[in-house]
Amino acid sequence: MTSKIAYLDGLRGLAACVVVVSHYFQVFAPSVFEGRAEIEHFAFERFAAVTPINLLFNGNFSVCLFFVLSGFVLSYRYFRTKDPLTVYSSALRRYIRLAVPAVLSVVLAYLVIVFGFGYYDDIRGMTLSSMPDPFIASASFLVMIQEAFYHTFFTYGMTYNPVLWTMTYELFGSFLIFAFLLLVGRLKLRFLVYLVLGWLFIDSYYLGFVLGMLLSDMVYSGRNVLDLIRRPWVNFLLLVAGLYLGSFPYQGVEGTIYALLVWQPGSGFAYFPFYHVIGSFLILIALLNSPWLKALFSRKLFSYLGKISFSLYLVHFTILCSFGSFLFLQLQPLLPYSISVVLTVLITTPVIFACAHLFYQWVDATTLAVLARWSKKMLLPITDRRKERLRAGVEENLGQ
Repeated sequence: MTSKIAYLDGLRGLAACVVVVSHYFQVFAPSVFEGRAEIEHFAFERFAAVTPINLLFNGNFSVCLFFVLSGFVLSYRYFRTKDPLTVYSSALRRYIRLAVPAVLSVVLAYLVIVFGFGYYDDIRGMTLSSMPDPFIASASFLVMIQEAFYHTFFTYGMTYNPVLWTMTYELFGSFLIFAFLLLVGRLKLRFLVYLVLGWLFIDSYYLGFVLGMLLSDMVYSGRNVLDLIRRPWVNFLLLVAGLYLGSFPYQGVEGTIYALLVWQPGSGFAYFPFYHVIGSFLILIALLNSPWLKALFSRKLFSYLGKISFSLYLVHFTILCSFGSFLFLQLQPLLPYSISVVLTVLITTPVIFACAHLFYQWVDATTLAVLARWSKKMLLPITDRRKERLRAGVEENLGQ
């Protein structure tokens, strides 16, 4: 099997695009997230916010897809081979793999602050968005470095680039997977550990990593358990259920088709991440069991989106709140609000994708290539010793 699974990358690429769309809505149509009629700009906002239409801009659901996919992808080689070297290799690279692109995205936002290119605060009076200005962070270089290397990965920090709130989850979730694989990955006891972890993280984003790893285990440890439910009608039900749960809205659900999902209102249970994680889990099962969906998400467009998905995720918010906001600031006095928004989106989106493509080529792809060589060099002595022991064992057997 290749180092990447094309259709999973394709799904990740689509999810990254939804995150981009979600931030356009957060800036220019904030009512869909805040649920306040007095800040509505478009007639469709209230309806779209509390129906499955919100899948088009439900960025939190897309982030949960990222987490479930990470759980699956980071563990599948181990479950296929039971070779701990695959875990050591991933663990050695993980922080650097996440940190280099993320840190440079913070540097990009920092440069916007230093050179005064942040215009988001100038348009908030027109868009009525209550989203904080990402460019009010400190212009101190030392503060930026501390935020980039430490807070982003160990304290859920997101001061310079708000999308980086996911990086602590990604890092801790990754090492949760590595520890699980090394400690109980070969034991039947691991299924009890899945239950314990599922209970501990039931309404946390870390549940996504646990369920993604469980799904990988079900697929690659011996017989593919999903074969037992490989039926078109089952896949359809899984897909519908996953999309329904994944579209659980940001605002209140009373009186909507989601009301029945809230069994204890006011209990403090985090329904929002819980249903988005479960929805992501069901959709991934449907994808793994559907040749048609696999073929769809393996197409060149989705493969390309998957390739640049991390870069797209990292750079889009800064560009939207600088270049995009500047553009809207120039258009709004001249044109109606809706036309200004449409033109801003049409002009800013190609800029975002162009920057994401360059960021991927210069930063992400280079980081991956260097880490691959470094990891191979670090683990080569262990691999060589294994080969020597295997050769010695074969020669001993031949001599008997």
